[in-house]
Amino acid sequence: MNKPQKNSLINKILIYLKDTSKDLLDVSVMIMFNPRKLIRGMGIYKDYNYPIYNLKKSPYFVFRDNNFYLSFKGRVEIIKNIIKDKKKVKKWDGKWRAVIFDVPEPNRHERNFLRRELKWMGFRELQHSIWITPHDIEKELVCLLELWHNDFSGDIRILKIEKIINDKDFRKIFKI
Repeated sequence: MNKPQKNSLINKILIYLKDTSKDLLDVSVMIMFNPRKLIRGMGIYKDYNYPIYNLKKSPYFVFRDNNFYLSFKGRVEIIKNIIKDKKKVKKWDGKWRAVIFDVPEPNRHERNFLRRELKWMGFRELQHSIWITPHDIEKELVCLLELWHNDFSGDIRILKIEKIINDKDFRKIFKI
């Protein structure tokens, strides 16, 4: 299933959870909600009986024991939206964030997936296995890597770098 449609109930719930969930980045915490109460809390007063049925079929939520839980895919989608919001912030704190990794050749698919995701998050390649960004997305990145941990073999590290000598080309790329 593709991304939720912009004005769908699923998307509105994901945005609401992004804005209100304090423990979203703590992977050990299950996020549970009652959709009817959530809809009232969001200020939506329509009758959503049919769309609530659709929530049960959505890959972003899990329905269990008469409760809805945010699924792995739902959490990843919300974290990606947080990162997208942070990429819009133009103020730079003067620190680079770097991801370095060593994923073995037999796991090329995982390595390519990681590179695609890093590029989407606003990272640029410094060297083949070293990617940097000026965006302050450490917490979100750590959470995503924890969620993806079972899918990856190899070593992935996150660095916070005070200074890169001769970084003019990257400052130009990132317009800072």
